[in-house]
Amino acid sequence: MLVIRHAAAPGPRTTDPVPHTQETAMAVSAPTTTQLDLRNLTGADVLADLTPWVSAYEEVYAHVLHLPDHNDPPFGERLAFSAARPGFRMTVAHVDGDLVGFVYGYTLPTTTGWWDGFTPAPGVDAQDMVDERPGRTLAVCEGLVRTPYRHTGLVERAMPFFLSGRTEERAASLVAEGNDHALDIAVRNGWLHVGELAPHDGWRRHHCLIMPLRG
Repeated sequence: MLVIRHAAAPGPRTTDPVPHTQETAMAVSAPTTTQLDLRNLTGADVLADLTPWVSAYEEVYAHVLHLPDHNDPPFGERLAFSAARPGFRMTVAHVDGDLVGFVYGYTLPTTTGWWDGFTPAPGVDAQDMVDERPGRTLAVCEGLVRTPYRHTGLVERAMPFFLSGRTEERAASLVAEGNDHALDIAVRNGWLHVGELAPHDGWRRHHCLIMPLRG
């Protein structure tokens, strides 16, 4: 049996959030029960020690670390940049105390380069899609699950927790072309495929995904 524990549900986002420390048990676990713990971390929490997140990333993507997508810039630099941005949040998942996955993102500024090179899918209004008003979009920058815990429904549990209480109109994410499994999971869970772009010079093209967060 899987028992879910989680940090106190987050309230409205601020640019200087307080770390979530209170836990609420959803069920009482027996000694042999597998226990999933979800909690949100602030940018300060993550910047205090990047090691566990970088180690997990390098383990999950060990077979493709040679690709520019995964090393230029290095993941640690990308994470540090994101963690310093307003609206940053990382949701981390532990099972019986072991880190099994995480997802993080931040609020896109109006001057963002996120949409540079965007090619819309048929029927998508490109100008409206790339127009960033203050507080419009939560950029979901990275999400991963360690191999032993894939196909367990972890994504379906962690993502709603990550998105809970956000004030943005929508969330945006990218999935590399060829990663059909991740794309299928995203679409199955309500994400809309709106176009393509290459996030950085030399990177593969990525599918652009949007999820409305209001209404």
